[in-house]
Amino acid sequence: MSAFDIVLGKKTAPLDSEGLAARRADYVAVAMDVGTGQGKFVLDLAKDFPDKLVIGVDAVAENMAKSARAAGASVKKGGLPNALFVRAAAERLPGPFEGLVDELTVQYPWGSLMRIVSEPSLDYLRLLRAVCKPGASLSVLLNYSVFEDRPYLERLGMGDIEDPAESETLPEIYAAAGFRMTHRELIHGDPPVRTAWGRHLVRGSARSTLMIDAVAED
Repeated sequence: MSAFDIVLGKKTAPLDSEGLAARRADYVAVAMDVGTGQGKFVLDLAKDFPDKLVIGVDAVAENMAKSARAAGASVKKGGLPNALFVRAAAERLPGPFEGLVDELTVQYPWGSLMRIVSEPSLDYLRLLRAVCKPGASLSVLLNYSVFEDRPYLERLGMGDIEDPAESETLPEIYAAAGFRMTHRELIHGDPPVRTAWGRHLVRGSARSTLMIDAVAED
């Protein structure tokens, strides 16, 4: 197992950087979803934008296996050659993705990735910035109900975290990492999410979402 593996259903294979570059050349832009989980967001985005290479990254290959199989089917059977699933930890980025990405998303992260974007962690935010081209967009969606439950945060070992919706230092740390924050908004109910999968995450629930938008700067 390498630091970056392509997920091919139940199997994985080391990611070849030259092969990735050749694949990138076939598309006008690259979108990456970090902490993609089951990868349904990636499938939706790849289907909606066939001219983009859409990459889903998650630390657990098994989470993405079903979506990877669907993407790898023949085009006649609904396959999506522009969807790619990679097993990798966010903490190991950028690897072969350095300077590759035009659109970066982190949606409802958990565990260490949630802490990276909400605490936030300067060093690890810089790794996310490293995958981006200058001018690339960053979109973060956080399950805000987690931050409203301090006892729960303490059980997660995150009791010291500052409220990301109110933190005055959050934009400063993003800026130090190379991201200029352009928007931060707390939304109750359904946020304007582009894909069917994103809408499924929040529709009809009492979940509050903190939306953070930023741009990668030189």
